[in-house]
Amino acid sequence: MAGEGKTGDWKKLRNIMGEFGERLHRNAEKTLRRAGEELASDMKTRILDGKDMKPLHGFTIEQKGSSKPLVDDGDMLGSIGVRFIEELAVFVGAHRKTEDGRDLVELHNRENGTRVKVTPKMRAYLRARGFNLKKETTELFIPGRPFIKPAYEDFKDRKVAEKLALQMVEDTLEGKG
Repeated sequence: MAGEGKTGDWKKLRNIMGEFGERLHRNAEKTLRRAGEELASDMKTRILDGKDMKPLHGFTIEQKGSSKPLVDDGDMLGSIGVRFIEELAVFVGAHRKTEDGRDLVELHNRENGTRVKVTPKMRAYLRARGFNLKKETTELFIPGRPFIKPAYEDFKDRKVAEKLALQMVEDTLEGKG
């Protein structure tokens, strides 16, 4: 038995295994970032293509000169991002507030829409632009135009995270990273 042995590149194996934990950690961070960037890209694509979104009101189309929901000046798109919130945990999402501090992203991602109270300032703004609300109109309905959940569902269906995780394990075992 003493003469029997396994052949192979033992030095290479020692090098791979000696740095395995550090390499796995680096590859995991890289994989999380790539997965986050892919999901963020899916969210942006959802906004840009307007897939499954309710159409805008005619007045809104006239005012902004476009029928694309959620696309005005790029603020919503620009607010979508990826950031590490812990060592191996990423946040993928969007953060966009209205002038009065309401979370605009959350407002649009309500699947059933939301009702907004008509303020005197809002009424005056709309009137100045040719849209006269009836006196009895006390709130406006904004249809839901979700893009986060549908993008996440697309991301899951394409098995992006699973594919990236498998590649991460292969790279780590091959000594990459």
